Amino acid sequence: MLRLSKRIEYGLLAVQFIATRNGATATVKEIAEQHNISFELLAKVLSALSKSGFLISYQGSQGGYSLAIPAELVTVADIIAVVEGRQNIVDCTYGVIDCNCAAFHTCTIKSPMQLLQERIDDVFRSMTIAELAGTAAASA
Repeated sequence: MLRLSKRIEYGLLAVQFIATRNGATATVKEIAEQHNISFELLAKVLSALSKSGFLISYQGSQGGYSLAIPAELVTVADIIAVVEGRQNIVDCTYGVIDCNCAAFHTCTIKSPMQLLQERIDDVFRSMTIAELAGTAAASA
């Protein structure tokens, strides 16, 4: 089954949390404590998101992170791409020639898997962080 990595999960939780702050910064510590997740791994993920331009990092005692781009313009696919890179459901999607699959040349599910991958990618590209933040606000 398709599973997102902890890094992706933490990235999505963090940007969702930050998006609900209405411009106020959020620290790694408060996000980690709020979601009971690894401080160290979250710090690495937030650093990557900051370096890629999705977050602004503020130093000092009042430091933390805020969104650099409006939540309506950032998609789940954007966060996935920064945190882990492209995620394929099988190794042979998108024209991978050097696939380790023994059935690659006789496989009859490559095309259906490509179609499924495209649909999953469409969902990730269509869902924004604003939608995630709205869902969080609605459930709080």
